[in-house]
Amino acid sequence: MRGTRRALGCMFAALLVCGCAGSAPAPTATERQAVTLNQRATRAFEQGDYRRSAALYESALRLNIAIENVDGIAANALSLARAHQAGDDAPAAHRALDRLLANGPLEFPPARRAEAQARKTLLYLDAGDTARAAESSKQALASCGECPAMAAIQVLSGRAALAAGDYAAALEWAARALAASASAQPVERANALRLTGEARLARGEHQAALQPLEQALEIDRSIGLPARIFRDLMALGRVQVQLGNRVAARNLFTRARDVSEAAGNVEGVRAAGRAADGL
Repeated sequence: MRGTRRALGCMFAALLVCGCAGSAPAPTATERQAVTLNQRATRAFEQGDYRRSAALYESALRLNIAIENVDGIAANALSLARAHQAGDDAPAAHRALDRLLANGPLEFPPARRAEAQARKTLLYLDAGDTARAAESSKQALASCGECPAMAAIQVLSGRAALAAGDYAAALEWAARALAASASAQPVERANALRLTGEARLARGEHQAALQPLEQALEIDRSIGLPARIFRDLMALGRVQVQLGNRVAARNLFTRARDVSEAAGNVEGVRAAGRAADGL
């Protein structure tokens, strides 16, 4: 399940806010301190130091709570959950997300609640709890409405269906995500294409799985996402195994191993190595 976390853990990008007429108020000293802590936490996460990242996000979160900065609280709670999830501390990740979902005195925007429910979906998928993953994805869709994360949440709904063995529903969600991703970031289109290919593969439609997976790989390579390139290559390798193309499959698994080794993904190196050795 950690592969799901590596491939999908960065699914929700922070929204960029652009200034319009006039100038924004100068940030307070507390806000500046929180931003500095957030930046340090992000660097720690990128370096794989998830415990330190979580501690720094927690400190930034507390500063935002102290000044009732609603958006700062939401952003750091989501980042904190992601750091805990990457560090294999699912209970702590759920607690961070519950801060946004509880009916407390502060009201968080529906889009932020949708992101929190989507992150819970990832946690449930990691745990193999397909029923809760499906329910959480429904809640995320309801909160999202037309929010920017719609395509990403639809992919998660499809992944919940795929994990539950409902391949037809997975393909339906993938098609919706592809339509929604037309105006979204390329990464979301790649996610929808990968889901399509994996659902086709699971349903035994091996030849039909090739094109969407190849398209996903092309996009992921163009934007430089090693974890997703690994997943694309592994899926394509499994397709070639089913088609009886052992040499092509071995080449794909070898490429996946090399990508993981270069990215420092030890678990990916082992998985790809086992797949290649099994041919």
